[in-house]
Amino acid sequence: MTRDDLFNTNASIVATLTSACAKHCPEAMICIISNPVNSTIPITSEVFKKHGVYNPNRIFGVTTLDIVRANTFVAELKGLDPARVSVPVIGGHAGKTIIPLISQCTPKVDFPQDQLEKLTGRIQEAGTEVVKAKAGAGWFLTTASR
Repeated sequence: MTRDDLFNTNASIVATLTSACAKHCPEAMICIISNPVNSTIPITSEVFKKHGVYNPNRIFGVTTLDIVRANTFVAELKGLDPARVSVPVIGGHAGKTIIPLISQCTPKVDFPQDQLEKLTGRIQEAGTEVVKAKAGAGWFLTTASR
């Protein structure tokens, strides 16, 4: 399944489910974990707007995937246990919208600027790295790895 196929499939599911939520439980906190989360959140928002019950303080995108990747990559470079590394990641869930806050890492780590830029780029493009590594091995394997 391509990223476009994944989006089209999940977009339809999210639109259907959030339409039911907007109709039957418009005050609920809605946590979207459907991939790609940075594209399914706007769908959710538009569905709630269409129903006249949009509240941006009740719709959330949820992912720890980019955090797990950042923790792993930092740990590899520093010879640390990934379970003991915590890198906050903010922003979206695609490319340059993924912003790892390496300066806020626990434990404190330092990297030369060139290595920091390379690490940040790897974290931002890790999803593409997984897709390329799977080389069309299937949707389940690709999303299970994400």
